[in-house]
Parts: sequence; structure tokens; C-alpha cells
Amino acid sequence: MLESGQAPLRKLSRHSAVVVLGLLCAGVAACGSGERAVADGPTERVVLIVIDTLRRDFLSSYGSAVSTPNIDALAARGQRFSNFTASFHQTSMSMGSLFTGRTPSLEFNRIERTLFWNSTTWCGLNRFSKNRDETLCIPPSVTTLAETIRDAGYWTIGVASNQFLYEPSGFSRGFDDWIEVGKKPETMGALARFKLPDASATRFFAHVNKAALAAVDRRASDRFFLYVHYMDVHDYGGQGTQRYAKAVGSVDWAVGKLLGELEARGLMDDTRVILTSDHGERLKERHAVPGKPGHTGNPSFREVLAVPLVIAPAIDRDPDVFLRTQDLFSVIQEAVGIEPEPETSLEPDELFLTETDYRTYQRGRWKSSLRRDDGSFLLFDLDADPGESSNVADAHPEVVAEHRRRMEEIAEAVSARRAVVERLSEEDRERLRELGYLEQLENPR
Repeated sequence: MLESGQAPLRKLSRHSAVVVLGLLCAGVAACGSGERAVADGPTERVVLIVIDTLRRDFLSSYGSAVSTPNIDALAARGQRFSNFTASFHQTSMSMGSLFTGRTPSLEFNRIERTLFWNSTTWCGLNRFSKNRDETLCIPPSVTTLAETIRDAGYWTIGVASNQFLYEPSGFSRGFDDWIEVGKKPETMGALARFKLPDASATRFFAHVNKAALAAVDRRASDRFFLYVHYMDVHDYGGQGTQRYAKAVGSVDWAVGKLLGELEARGLMDDTRVILTSDHGERLKERHAVPGKPGHTGNPSFREVLAVPLVIAPAIDRDPDVFLRTQDLFSVIQEAVGIEPEPETSLEPDELFLTETDYRTYQRGRWKSSLRRDDGSFLLFDLDADPGESSNVADAHPEVVAEHRRRMEEIAEAVSARRAVVERLSEEDRERLRELGYLEQLENPR
């Protein structure tokens, strides 16, 4: 194991980072096409990379013209999942599902209103709170992914750069080393805040990588779980397709550099890498109804939900199978030898989003959104109309009836039973301001 006082990191160019991943690929049977080798038994290390706000159709391995060679190389030596979907259109709900394996929900007793959205509810797990005074976004009664992995004998490292994940929230629970990469220098207990040199610093990914590698270098064991969250694509969402694409390319470089540095430390052998996103982004696409901009959903169209999932080496799952963010909880548990207990709120092929203005449901080719205030119904045939431009509810009343019935059934199962404080704390407001959401929340369109 490397000592924490080791020499400064070796510089890797963009080209050499790709070469490193290419060499890793060269050692895997049938790398890049056809059959892929599937590793057996628990892996020594798991690296979970979450690229905030990344649509999968902006990765060249998914057919995009945007060049992402490092992620492509990762996909070539593993699997690229073609039917993976975010569990929600927003970070804290989606990451809450990944960290707990639960379906996120804002449902509260009746369709006309949801729970008030603040830091106690925006993980979608308030139904598990034991009392009204609990303030953690992930309630103590819910076991986290990091807790299960740590209990299995792994050193756990988390590098968060999204304000929604900062403490006090519960996301740090189970991590031996939790680093919040942001602008606040204070320390909260054992939690380190990694201060950026400037509030408008560019190349944010460089600070994330620096924090992640420093944590790796001070690890207590070579058997570890590393979670790294990049924010750069998020920061360019809503600023046009070209700037968004440029940010995607920059984060691809960061991924290559991070994995290249792990390789330089001899830490890529028997390591499974899982790369995904919490949600996507609308880039001025047109649909049957206007919807809201960015990734605020209401309703959530496919470009907000269709995100990448790349796993290398491959796992024993069909890469075309339907998977959701909450399913990664069990995928990662299986990677470290834990027998998962699947959540039962939904069937494996169902998606249910409790958005503030809509209930959205998908099963197979059919996707629907039920507006809460007036009961109007949208139905899309995703096979015939992947752009969700035509509402075919009138032509398929039997599908509408089944979706209405199933939405009500699921909503009952995931509904909170207790009201929450209907206000934003000053810390809530600060988080939303930093992420650019406060104005949207106070001035909804």
C-alpha cells in the first residue's frame, strides 16, 4: 500500500490516460465487442463514478459525435447498458435511491399535493422517518450502501461535490473518509471540507480528483469502495448544447486521469468501475407539452432520465435489461459479495416518479404522466415516439386505466404518513442558491 506521504502525483496527459485504459482493455478477452469476460466472486475494490447531469446520448460509446475516449475505453472492456434510467430528475432524490435501494417519493396522502420540498424530504425517503422532528434527508432507520460495504470489510471513501449531498443529510453515513469538495472551509466533526481557491474556479473536476486521490493515498486498506461525484456537466446545463458537450469532454478527461492515477498506484487490478449519472438535462427539446427547463422535470422526459451506465469488468447481467438508479444499490452489493434484499415497492420493470406537479410511470413501451391539479393524462408510446411528441392517451384507454390504477397502488405504498415543516431553512436556501435552483423554486414557470 502506498504511504500517505508519497511523492507528488505523476502527470498524465489526456492521451496517456486513454492509453492506460486501452492497456487495461487489452488484457480482457474479446474486449470491445462480442462476448466479455465476467469476473467471478467479490472484487477487491469498487470505484463508483457519478457524473452529475450527464445524458447518455452525449457519450461517443452511445453513438454521440461528442468524443469521450476514456469512457469509451471503459465501456470497451466491460458493459455499456442501453436501457438504464434515472430514478428521479433531481440529484438528492436520485442519489438517495442509489444509496438506499429505495424508490424515492414525495407522496403524501392524496394526489393533489406532495410533501413540501426541503432538506428533510428532498431525498424522497421521509416515509422512513420515525418522528416529525427528524432532520436527516436519509433517515437513520434506513441502512446506506456505504454502511453495508463497510460491514463487509471494505474501507469506504466518498467524495461529494454537490451541495445536496453535504451534511447534515445522512449521505456520509457509512463512509470512513467523507470529503465535501466545495467552497466552505469549516470542518464538521470528522468530515473534511475541501476548499476551492476561488468561487468561480474552472476545471472543478481537478479539485475533485485531487481530493479523491488524497483520500486514496491515506486509505487504511487496499480493499476499498471509492465514490466520486463530478459536477462540471451540471454547471453547464442550460447554457446551450455546445457548452454542455464541451463540459462532457472535460469530465471524460477527468475520468481518464483519475483511473490512470489509480493504475499508476497499482490499484486497478481486481477493481470494478461503475460509471453513471444521477439524471440528464433538457436542451430545448420539444415535446407534447412544454414541461420545465433543465432537469426540473414536471413531467420528466427521456433526456432527463436516459443516463449512462458503464460497468467494467462486466457483470452477469444483460446489458439491454431495464435498470434504474435504485438497482445500483444491489449491483454494487453483489460486486462485494453481499446478497441484496430487493425493494418491493415496484416491479423490476417499472419506473415511478412522484414529481411535484405530476405522477410519472413507465413500464415497457408505455410511459405516462398524470397531472396532479386537474387529472389530465399524458401517454407516450416510446417505441413509436421516443421523442414523446404525441399524446396517445385517447387511442389507448385500456393502458391509461391500467397506469392510473398502478400509479395509485404504488403511491399508497410509498406515501409518507406525517406532514413536515413547510419551509426552507437558511442552509437549505444556501444550498439551492449555490446550485442555481433558488430562483426557479421561488419563481416557478
